[in-house]
Amino acid sequence: MISRLLLSLVVAYVCVQPTWGQTEKRPPAPPQEPPALDNGATLVCVLCDRPFLTSGHKEVMDKLVSNVYAQELRRALFYQDSIHQFESKAHFDNCDFDSATAYIDSLLNEADGYVKAAGIAEKTGDKSALENSAKAAFFAIGQALHAAQDFYAHSNYIEMSVASVKDATEIPVVPMWTQEGKVLLKQLRDKGLVSGYVFWGVPQKCAAGVKSHKELAKDSESTVSGKVRVPHLENLSRFRLAVVAARAASSQLLRYAFKRWPLLAELNGKYVAVEVLVDRRGL
Repeated sequence: MISRLLLSLVVAYVCVQPTWGQTEKRPPAPPQEPPALDNGATLVCVLCDRPFLTSGHKEVMDKLVSNVYAQELRRALFYQDSIHQFESKAHFDNCDFDSATAYIDSLLNEADGYVKAAGIAEKTGDKSALENSAKAAFFAIGQALHAAQDFYAHSNYIEMSVASVKDATEIPVVPMWTQEGKVLLKQLRDKGLVSGYVFWGVPQKCAAGVKSHKELAKDSESTVSGKVRVPHLENLSRFRLAVVAARAASSQLLRYAFKRWPLLAELNGKYVAVEVLVDRRGL
């Protein structure tokens, strides 16, 4: 396992050296572990049929600090930007949409295997194996969640969508973990959907002339595209619109996961806290 990881990092280092006279430097790998859980995280009630009251927000957040499953979900979100920072598929970079959706599928299939192992452990009364398998499932789901969020920050989907909606919450989620979402993604690509060119990411599948990650990314309100405001949507910035869409996508993916694997909902409870748009690889 460790040797494969080291090999992948070496290959990534060799493959992502600047080309075409590129003089930019690759950003350093950020830390793998998330910071302490605070109010910067989004609290999601996965199994709530209606919007939940926020009056008990602090009490719920305090409980999530000691929730080992919720912790694994958050840890995976941050892990992607360090260990997998060079892989286009992990971040919807470089127009590598096919690999990105296949990657999400593989992570959910991985989670499925862990949940089955957890179910066996539950039947045999092996509490340690049950917890470890369930934690691994949450970690895989968190990795998929990171990719799903990055779609809204790293592609031009927000730019393509805003003209047809009257409210930020109306921006449609693209559920690429479903067949319907994959079909929608193909239709969007036919209409000009692209994601930013990252010279230090592999593979690179964008046509010549596609904007760079630095120009297209909406991971913060200070980026070139992120700071652009949309007048008819309450003058919100594209960054804020990407956050709204990524938050909705996160909720939908978590709801999908809890319905697909009721055991995870039983072990975790209905609340999770996730950071939205946590790309820390540099712009």
